[in-house]
Amino acid sequence: MKRKVAAGSMALVVLGGGLWLGALAWSRHEVQSRMAEQVADINALTGIRAINTIKSDGFFSSRGSLRVIMTDSDADAEAPAGVIDWRVAYGVLSTRLSGHGDIRLRDGKALLADELSEGHELDVEARIQHLSRDMVLNARFPDAMHYQGHGMSLNLSGARISMVDDDQGLRVQGDWSELAHESAERQVHMGETHWSVRFPGENAESINEDDSSDRPGRVDRLDISDARLQRQGGLPLTLSNLHLEGSTHHDRQELSYLLRAQLGNATFSEQQLGSASLDAAVRRINEPAARALLKTMARDIRKRWQGARQPAPGAGMQEERGADPRLVDDLTEVDDVHDIASLMVPWQENFFAILSNSPRLVVNQLQLESPMLDQQMHLNGELTLEGTDIATTRIEQLQTSWGRAAFKRRLDGHFTLHNAPPLLALVAGQAPDQDTLELAIRKGVFLINGEPWFLLN
Repeated sequence: MKRKVAAGSMALVVLGGGLWLGALAWSRHEVQSRMAEQVADINALTGIRAINTIKSDGFFSSRGSLRVIMTDSDADAEAPAGVIDWRVAYGVLSTRLSGHGDIRLRDGKALLADELSEGHELDVEARIQHLSRDMVLNARFPDAMHYQGHGMSLNLSGARISMVDDDQGLRVQGDWSELAHESAERQVHMGETHWSVRFPGENAESINEDDSSDRPGRVDRLDISDARLQRQGGLPLTLSNLHLEGSTHHDRQELSYLLRAQLGNATFSEQQLGSASLDAAVRRINEPAARALLKTMARDIRKRWQGARQPAPGAGMQEERGADPRLVDDLTEVDDVHDIASLMVPWQENFFAILSNSPRLVVNQLQLESPMLDQQMHLNGELTLEGTDIATTRIEQLQTSWGRAAFKRRLDGHFTLHNAPPLLALVAGQAPDQDTLELAIRKGVFLINGEPWFLLN
């Protein structure tokens, strides 16, 4: 009897061990397949190549190195590359990945360890759940990074990035405790900051189950505890408790972006400006045109980068539709960074096509509260840009007075300002007790309470 019990126990142990080894082999296969899929996804991106080299492949663990370069040439081994040395410990229910990485420059130096910090690299940790296929990845930068050169300095402390991939989609978020930038023109300081982006999963359901065309999109969030901006020789502007939250929504061939923002307090020098909140949306954006613009910009910027590295005599940039042979010269000869029109010249056709659906700005509520005015104001309304035949518009037309005037005549809007202070009513040419102002834009004319105020020329 005892022999039968012992034999039965031994059989159970052998069976359990076999099942455990089988499950481990399965999870090992799943992890390796998923890593191969990720590398294939990276290589599918234009201008980026990933090389994952396995240095040792054991049953319980593996070691390797992932190298990512921005190039279209397999022979470009001298290009700057992101390199992550990784180690995987396989498990039945979950697998753990750990490693460290850096960006290797052309001269052989490491960007983080040699240039920005004192020998510290990027630390990476990840965990993959095999049953749910969820993945959590955390990347920690050196605690203090500093750069100085080209007439500017940059300091970044406490930077972290994490990524969560589950059945809800992909969420990428980052944090830093302090960011400071200083140049000959300005100083910028940002305190504790958190940002996140969520992309919906492939199986994300529509908001309206009866209409599959109403699909949720990306969700953005930004929180800044405090920020200080100051031009050299000017007075500082300080913002505190800034919160932004936006989301995209897809409806057939149109794209909408919903935005909510809150500002706890703003101070200019020592003068309290007050707080603000915004609930608004931009609707009727031509989504195919927007995708085409992003694709064209990415392609042309990549060509510019490659042309700066290895100029090819006689190689034009008009080989692909939408590319502008003047791209490099236009972007490098812009003296004023605020001249957005000049920067958009290479992509103007796709840019104006985005506006063809007559986009509309809807302000559900803009709330302003300031001790200077001693009362709270509310603004709501909408502004529409007429998009008929706008795709034929060109940047050089907007650089003329008649072209700008014609473009502004496309604007049509109406806003209502509630609880306007007496001083603002007087400035607007109204009676001091007129606390409601009707603001309108009609055919290039700005009106207040139906009276023309000035021309938009």
